[in-house]
Amino acid sequence: MKIQHTLRCLATVVLGLAVSSAHPASIVAAFLLLPAFTFRQPSRRICYAAATGYYAGALWPLAVGAKNFFGPDVSVVGAIVFWAVCGMLLALPYALLWTEKTQQLLWRVPLALLIGVIPPLGLIGFASPLTASGFLFPAWSWGGFALSLAGCGLIVAYPKVGFLSLITMALMANILHPGDRQPPSDWQAVDTHLGAISHGPVSPLREYLAAQDIQALAVASSARIVVFPESVVPRWTRSTDLFWKPTIDALRQNGKVVVIGALIPESLPLSNTDIHAAIDLLRTAQAAQPIPRPAEPYSYRNVAIIRGTKSGIFFQRVPVPVSVWKPFSRGGAPLDLGGPAVLELGGERAALLICYEQVIPWTVLTAALAHPTLFVGMSNDHWATRTPIRQWQALCLRAWSRLFSVPYLLAVNT
Repeated sequence: MKIQHTLRCLATVVLGLAVSSAHPASIVAAFLLLPAFTFRQPSRRICYAAATGYYAGALWPLAVGAKNFFGPDVSVVGAIVFWAVCGMLLALPYALLWTEKTQQLLWRVPLALLIGVIPPLGLIGFASPLTASGFLFPAWSWGGFALSLAGCGLIVAYPKVGFLSLITMALMANILHPGDRQPPSDWQAVDTHLGAISHGPVSPLREYLAAQDIQALAVASSARIVVFPESVVPRWTRSTDLFWKPTIDALRQNGKVVVIGALIPESLPLSNTDIHAAIDLLRTAQAAQPIPRPAEPYSYRNVAIIRGTKSGIFFQRVPVPVSVWKPFSRGGAPLDLGGPAVLELGGERAALLICYEQVIPWTVLTAALAHPTLFVGMSNDHWATRTPIRQWQALCLRAWSRLFSVPYLLAVNT
């Protein structure tokens, strides 16, 4: 029996590694198998070990991504600790709700998965098996989500009935599904390749040239709403609006709107004199020396800037915990769980999901409560090299888009 239980624990690691590949079949397999491989263990301790094994396998890109993002500021050990702590925390609900009583599994299993979605744990709710809901029950909306929750409990408590019932309903849902909805034809998501434009030393010339490219793409686009990736403008201030004014005026005259990912510093804003002097210098400079970014604590907001026929600012609700949202120190970007999830733009109710918000179910589900007609993903994934993080973001957006029958767009910087 010990060998059997050990094999089940190893199977969860393999299942997690498969999920990290960001293939739809892998997240469906995790949904169907993970609850059984964890809650059918003979003890709470082994259940916890099995669940931790799943998250350890699924979250390995976090360790590599954290090291890439912070570079020399974070050691390999620090990145591994971040990965390990996330995995152990996400496995806790499985251990806490483990039971030997079969009938209680009907509600304990769904509750364990749900706890991993709701804050505070939902703030790191990566690799949730519930993401499979969109592939199991496309266009079934909250009914499909509820069926997924109920189905995972039924599979663990009564495997034969559970598997047969869930698979039958999932097949029926997919046969009846008319296909993924396409985004509006007058919206365009533009991918960029600006690298670490908002990370590392400030390079005024590089930022100036990037801004020129973005403005040219926005003006040249035939779309009415043009979306650019997260934080491609590293510092947006009132002076930035002055610099962009000719482009914004041109967009307004053509009836267009641009949505640009940017960072808004909450301290040390540039003055109008400073920005105009910098522009004059950059127009004649052949090169510029990088300038260190402001030392910590540096407070900012990660936002989507809306300019053209409509103007506004849309704030990211959930920045990456610890690295961007720093709950126990000064600086970074604040958490804004109660902020708006949907923006009225171009005749659509657009749910803007900025980078990290795409991979945790909580932000998507709370956006779905606001009845969006379009999901818009904005990411800056220059740091995600050698990881499948970019593919996982796209998988999550696609899954939730299918579940709620809401089309999506995704703009990514690499």
